Amino acid sequence: MRQVFLRFYLTVVVCFLATSLLIGGIYKQLIERTNQRYLTDIFKSTVSIIEEELGDLPPSLWHDEASRLRGKLPVPVQIEKLGEYSLSAENQRSLEKGDIILLLDKGLYIHRIHKTDQMVVLGPIPFLTDLDNISWLDFLALLMMGAALGLPTWLWLRPFWRDLLQIIQQSRRVGQGDFAARVKLDESSALASLGVTFNSMAQDVEQLTSSRRAMIDAVSHDLRTPLARMRYRLEAIKSGADSGPQVAALERDLGQIDALIEEWLTMSSLDSPQMQMNIQPQAMLPWLGKLAAELSLSGKAPVVVNQIDLLDPYLEMDSYYFGRAVSNVLSNARRYGGDTIVMTLKWHEGMAQLMIDDNGEGIPEEQRSRLLQPFTRMEGSRNKATGGFGLGLAIVAMILRGHGGQVSIESAPAGGARIILAWPCALRLDL
Repeated sequence: MRQVFLRFYLTVVVCFLATSLLIGGIYKQLIERTNQRYLTDIFKSTVSIIEEELGDLPPSLWHDEASRLRGKLPVPVQIEKLGEYSLSAENQRSLEKGDIILLLDKGLYIHRIHKTDQMVVLGPIPFLTDLDNISWLDFLALLMMGAALGLPTWLWLRPFWRDLLQIIQQSRRVGQGDFAARVKLDESSALASLGVTFNSMAQDVEQLTSSRRAMIDAVSHDLRTPLARMRYRLEAIKSGADSGPQVAALERDLGQIDALIEEWLTMSSLDSPQMQMNIQPQAMLPWLGKLAAELSLSGKAPVVVNQIDLLDPYLEMDSYYFGRAVSNVLSNARRYGGDTIVMTLKWHEGMAQLMIDDNGEGIPEEQRSRLLQPFTRMEGSRNKATGGFGLGLAIVAMILRGHGGQVSIESAPAGGARIILAWPCALRLDL
């Protein structure tokens, strides 16, 4: 804290002093010019008065007359010989021509009396000699102003340093593996935006780490089970068991492993920053009818309901990845829901919605947000009857994010689950 304060304070003081000296120098130049013009006017008037007074007197009395006039004039006046002061060649020529010469170092104005070897000397004028002098009071004033800057600097820097220390401490905790660490800063803090960014980063790291741990656990489980079965079936074949059923079972196990790897690769490609969706207009009703027909091979076909006031609406999306998302939802509805699936298409003010309802047992509200994370499943889903890897809805959420939309889970009117796919897009009648 001390080092930061000294650096900041010295920077402020140096900038303040430099600015003060610059402004003081400019102000001094303006004052000097104004006062010199003013003094020059006074001296011209004084010279005119003196020359009028001395005009009728012999030169031998000019000194006495100047002494007499000294009390009546605003500045001291003397009569001196021309060679009394050493002048530069330029000033000497100007003096001989009758110009008024300023000797700033002596605080004097001098002027040659016309057609004589004498000159009028006005001064010394203390103001002229004090212009370039800096007194101890000036140094004291600058010192006091510099010291006064220390208090506001400390008052501003102290909460800034306190908040910065909190961010540093929480960063160290995150670096040591405590991803739940968060900073708590007031909204008025100068580092409030940094604190929000840090908390967001820590949350992302925590979710990523949790997802990675869940992925390792899930993949190890989902790979270990079919591999164990495959090893058992190979041993059975070696022992002379009928190879036909065992080979068929081996193929099913290999298909399960292949499906897991495919889901994993899909999720990885969707999570890549280079991933770009190919957004194109798509005729929705024929497209949804095709997906429903594919699912009807394993049971009752889903029902497609169009609630858009167009007979043939076109919506913008990536047909491949969005089809993958709808297929995942339909597969889950068929696997975990009942025997009735309804797909409802809506569009309102630039936002499209596809609601997929089933009449199953539904999804408990406390588990809905969790199911959108990778490798998370409801209790009882890891069995032969349901299967799954816990990636289906996570992939759906990633695809919808790629479309600028989102996935939400609600309760269907029939009592089952309602999965809502919502994304912004334009509505077209035809192409």
